[in-house]
Amino acid sequence: MSRLPEKFLRSLKTAIKGIVRVYKSELSFRIQFWFGVIVITQTLYWPIGEIKQLILMLLVFLMLISEIINTTFEKAFDEIEKRYHSRIGYLKDILAGSALIMAIGSASIGLIIFWPYIIDVILFSFIELILIIILLYLVREVKKIMKK
Repeated sequence: MSRLPEKFLRSLKTAIKGIVRVYKSELSFRIQFWFGVIVITQTLYWPIGEIKQLILMLLVFLMLISEIINTTFEKAFDEIEKRYHSRIGYLKDILAGSALIMAIGSASIGLIIFWPYIIDVILFSFIELILIIILLYLVREVKKIMKK
């Protein structure tokens, strides 16, 4: 019974090592990871509801898993390609395409869910900018009057 936690901790350490390796070696994984962090923090900030939070978090994790699987197969195919040249490029293209579809689908769903909040922020920022411009104009006009 005492070996179970030790085995589990060893497995956990190995899994984390694998994630770190993908993170260090793959730019697309790093980009998706940080977009995922942003998405997850935004799901906690905006009142989008629990179901939408779960959907977005699930998409983030599926996207990262998809990229890890893509990377794993590409690395394996790179090893095989040293011996066999036929159809490896074809398979790698298909894998990359599947990761791209996952990324586009996740981004699309994320935009649909966050769209009302994005519009609110843009409109609020635009109104805020107009008010600042009006305020600066008024300050300038008051200064002109004060100089006279």
